[in-house]
Amino acid sequence: MNVSKIGLVVAIYGVLTACSSGPTDEEIAVKVDDFRQRSSQYFNAGRYPQAYQQAALGLELTTDDDGELNLLAGHALMMMRNINDVAKSEAHLLKAQEMLDTYRADLILGEFHQRYGAMLNAHARRQLKIAKELDNLDDEQRQAEIEENEDRIETALQHFNNAAELFLVAIEQSPDDLHALQLIGQSYTYLGEHAAARKHLGHAVDILVESRQYKNRILATDTKINLREADRLRSGMLGDIDTEVSIRILLAGLDKLDGNVAAEIEQYSTILELNPDHLNVSYLRGVSYYNTGNIAQAIVDIEHFISNTDLPYDHPQVQHSLKITNELK
Repeated sequence: MNVSKIGLVVAIYGVLTACSSGPTDEEIAVKVDDFRQRSSQYFNAGRYPQAYQQAALGLELTTDDDGELNLLAGHALMMMRNINDVAKSEAHLLKAQEMLDTYRADLILGEFHQRYGAMLNAHARRQLKIAKELDNLDDEQRQAEIEENEDRIETALQHFNNAAELFLVAIEQSPDDLHALQLIGQSYTYLGEHAAARKHLGHAVDILVESRQYKNRILATDTKINLREADRLRSGMLGDIDTEVSIRILLAGLDKLDGNVAAEIEQYSTILELNPDHLNVSYLRGVSYYNTGNIAQAIVDIEHFISNTDLPYDHPQVQHSLKITNELK
């Protein structure tokens, strides 16, 4: 074989070897990063199935588990509405917590425990009610159903407890994190620990009131503030109000559970000062006034709700409101 033929064979062999060797580590890393970015973009857009798909594709390419991809995959699954998808998120989130050891990983794992616990608790209580009411079950079947769902409720409580512990870890690192304070308040409410729930929710309200007052003061007194900054402050203040309203609704719920109607009404009144168009709170305050015999105030709130609500005529709140107004007239 002459030299030119040998050179051609060597060249062809080199090309074939290069083609068959597969992507380099650097090329794989670039692809994994692309999947990570796309997963994050889909998640931020609320497209959770696509976010999970991209994270899962990225994980398939990695020889070692990737903490951030596991966090994205688990978070996306957790945000889905199907309880089975939410359950699958735990494995990813536990890996992410172990690998990342960050405040964010703890917080999201805590959110999983709370979300899954709430879904499991609601499902079990529905099934428990059905089991007690069904006529076509014999005593043995009924008892089996009752015990199975009581066990599910116990499991849900353990998830709420796990959530509270993780939120406490997060709050130790960031004491003024409003999201964590709101979440731990919800967990303690599920656990029946109302004093602990009030402590954290109350702290969140204090932070929001101070933030709102500061922004309002700057807008009222700073004559040199430019239009863009003023718009930013107003937007932030509206965000503070929305969050405060959500937390005060939780506090009103605690007052209701504790039988403190006066405190419940006070929370509703504060909410309506912040957002006079909150029709659901108008309804709730009207019902509370009605239950305490304050007829005049009850009629004002209930009629305001009926006149402005977009809920259909057969909605339970509308029917209840009409029943109250007919009774009081």
